[in-house]
Amino acid sequence: MTQLVSRHKSRSGFAVIEAVIALAAFAAVVLVGFFVFHIGHHAMGQTTVTSIVHTTKATKQSTNAYAILSPATVPSKVPECSQQLTYASDGDSSPIQCADGDLNVLEWNALATLEPSVMTLGYSATASEVQSALCKDASDSNSDANTSAANVIEATTYQITALYYGWNFTSDPSAVLSNGGC
Repeated sequence: MTQLVSRHKSRSGFAVIEAVIALAAFAAVVLVGFFVFHIGHHAMGQTTVTSIVHTTKATKQSTNAYAILSPATVPSKVPECSQQLTYASDGDSSPIQCADGDLNVLEWNALATLEPSVMTLGYSATASEVQSALCKDASDSNSDANTSAANVIEATTYQITALYYGWNFTSDPSAVLSNGGC
């Protein structure tokens, strides 16, 4: 009889352990399912935010990894936002940043239509490479516009591109435009 009780107790203990393991596995599956659903649902919500962003005055896109904005081939180093553009009489547009300092996607996209090579240089561009690209872009745009207007737009293009790539040069590579160094 003692042996029967002992066997029953060990089987009960084993059954309890099996039940705990099964419960833990079930909880893990439920948690994984919740996170997969939550992340998927959140990503769909971001798509909606992005599609409405153009109808609002200043809306911040909420993303952990920043977007790759054409013609760049790498993500922005800073968060993006959208704020309505204004245009000056010389054709320059603004702002390059929203009130919180984030990169204005509408400004980036407006300047990208001009196909400036400076916007394609990437994170590790040198000041010399940036100056060369700015001079090339200014020269290309001078055939379509007057020199001073082209230089103003190129300087704005440099500013937003420097923000995008996180460039911090000791001297301003766009100064070559106003100094006539191209």
